[in-house]
Amino acid sequence: MVTIRQVAAHAGVSTATVSYVLNGLGSIPAETRARVMESVVALDYQPRHAARAMRGRSHTLGVSMASGYDRLADPATAEILAGMAQAASLQGLALLLIPMSDDIAKSCVAVARSGQVDGIIVCDPQPEDPRLTALHQAEIACVSIGPQGDTWVTSDIRVGMNLAVAHLVGLGHRQIALIAPDFALAASDWYVDGFLAALADAQLELLDGGIVAGGRREADGEAAMDELLALPEPPTAVIAASDELAYGAMRAVRDAGLVVGRDVSLMGFDDLPPAAYLQPPLTTIRQPRVAIGVAAVQMLVAQIGHINPAESTQSLAPTLLVRGSTGLVPPSVIAHLSSDK
Repeated sequence: MVTIRQVAAHAGVSTATVSYVLNGLGSIPAETRARVMESVVALDYQPRHAARAMRGRSHTLGVSMASGYDRLADPATAEILAGMAQAASLQGLALLLIPMSDDIAKSCVAVARSGQVDGIIVCDPQPEDPRLTALHQAEIACVSIGPQGDTWVTSDIRVGMNLAVAHLVGLGHRQIALIAPDFALAASDWYVDGFLAALADAQLELLDGGIVAGGRREADGEAAMDELLALPEPPTAVIAASDELAYGAMRAVRDAGLVVGRDVSLMGFDDLPPAAYLQPPLTTIRQPRVAIGVAAVQMLVAQIGHINPAESTQSLAPTLLVRGSTGLVPPSVIAHLSSDK
């Protein structure tokens, strides 16, 4: 059986730090917290204690999806749910998917008040999400996967955008565009704001038409890339707000007779399993989705048990994975820029 000492050694921290992280206590940096939870998942650590905060309760946490059950088939969502399941199992808890309805906010409150769940994790929050509003008004414990409400956890998109833009600038790119996520999502502002801030840090101006509203699916990424390639001055590098959007964008580049990584550099966000096996393999920002799911459960359990958590909001740091879909700015562009001087 794996011990807490083995988890601590694997994560490079003390056993006390592991204990604080598992119980959602202490002032532990987000990066350390994520590293500990990655070790917990990797070693399949099973603590002997159950969650004391959940005594006398249903021992079940609700999960609310905003956009239909098809989101469960989304690879990124599946990774977050895997993290939730892992953390819930560690605490001896179950997860319950809140039924979809015409009034999902009402459904969330009804399920919680019926005693089926002790709190709810809200996925894919929208700006001023009615689910969060209703749950707060009903004084029902809730955590958001995304920057909405009082208690939430997400990947630090601004850090990810800085990593992405800095990588492309280092390759000589100056005409960089963004395929943004669905603007109905609260997190979309983080992508756009992070992108603009990263451009400013690099002393670059936004390309005319350089931010295109994408969506969720590959087809959305393909349509967005078609729009970018049709610009009078198309970008030499494009950052897609998800790997799935990048998959579609890659197809559009090929259909235009161009080569990804040579004529147009392309980056994704997520590091989904297929990303490493594309041709060329996709350079991407790896988001700690499993750790996000784990943190959401920890924060919700702490809230249910009226335990003072270390943080009411957490932004977990992403990492850059460089692969073959990004390369040096094309020589033709360098020659064009030189002739303009």
